[in-house]
Amino acid sequence: MTQNTQPVRVAPGGRYGTRKALEAAQKAIPLPAGGPPAPAAPGEGIPVVRPDIFGPTQRPGEPVTAGAQLGPGPSSLGVLPDDPVELLRILNTLYPSPGLRAMIERMSRGQF
Repeated sequence: MTQNTQPVRVAPGGRYGTRKALEAAQKAIPLPAGGPPAPAAPGEGIPVVRPDIFGPTQRPGEPVTAGAQLGPGPSSLGVLPDDPVELLRILNTLYPSPGLRAMIERMSRGQF
C-alpha cells in the first residue's frame, strides 16, 4: 500500500470466493486516499423549498395544457396548425392507422 491509497478492506460475509476476488480488485486498482466526501447530515446542505400546492398559481399566463401533446401551450409537437386536416396528417405520422388515413382523404375532398 502506498501513502496515496486506502488500505484493502472487504466487508465480512458474502458468497464463497468473493472476498479473495474483491481483495484482488482493490489491489489491482487501489482506491485513492481520502475516499469520496462524506454525505451531508440531515438538515444540512441546500434548503428545500416546497411549493404551496394549494396557493395561487405562479404562472398565471400559462395554459393548464402546457406540456400536453394537444391543446394550447407548448408541447413536444411544437406549434400545431389551425387546419384540422394538417393536424390529422401530423397525428397520422405519429400514430399511423388506416381509419385516420381514410378520414384525412375524406376531409381533403371536403366530405366531412
